[in-house]
Amino acid sequence: MQDKQSDGQICEDYHRWYYDNKVWQGVEYLGVPCYKSVADMWNYQEILQQLKPGLIVEFGTRFGGSALFFSVTGRAIRDDVKVLSVDICHADVYPAALMDPAIILATCSSAEPGLIARIQKMREQCPGPVFFILDSDHSKAHVLAELALLREVTRSGDYVVVEDGNINGNPVLPGWGEGPWEALAEYQAEYPDDYSQDKDREAKFGFSFAPNGFLIRN
Repeated sequence: MQDKQSDGQICEDYHRWYYDNKVWQGVEYLGVPCYKSVADMWNYQEILQQLKPGLIVEFGTRFGGSALFFSVTGRAIRDDVKVLSVDICHADVYPAALMDPAIILATCSSAEPGLIARIQKMREQCPGPVFFILDSDHSKAHVLAELALLREVTRSGDYVVVEDGNINGNPVLPGWGEGPWEALAEYQAEYPDDYSQDKDREAKFGFSFAPNGFLIRN
């Protein structure tokens, strides 16, 4: 029987293989590219089943594969769910996502202060908890700005996922520069009581592109 240290090394080696060989760039959902870990995606659908959100807010749209995943999965759980997907440009979004009736695209920065009022209005129109996922600009400064914005709109019980904390050597892309991992560390040092980390969820499938980034609003 392998010990926990050996298991951890196996998971990290697989994480590196999955990332460095760009397996994630070949992931599609219903024919639309979705640059994620498939293990994370399975985790997200389990979270959605438990949370039953009225609104899903995604920072970072790109091709629309994840927005489509959240819409189809969310509506299987709760047929009135809405997905707000935010990006500075939606030129690459596939028709399947553009035509999905539950997906609403906001073309602006995910750190734009004007989003606060829009999210607050949408969560009143879509009652219940909200699932937030941050997957846009991975620089530390931008992620900190997104987290600051979320302080204004999240409520107790909301779920927040901060993706791509695995870059800058955590364990992939060493030397990339400070990103989501470092942003989370700085944010949590300043606001230690905002979130509880869902470490069991993060560890469920052995590795995640969102280390330390599975958060439940206190």
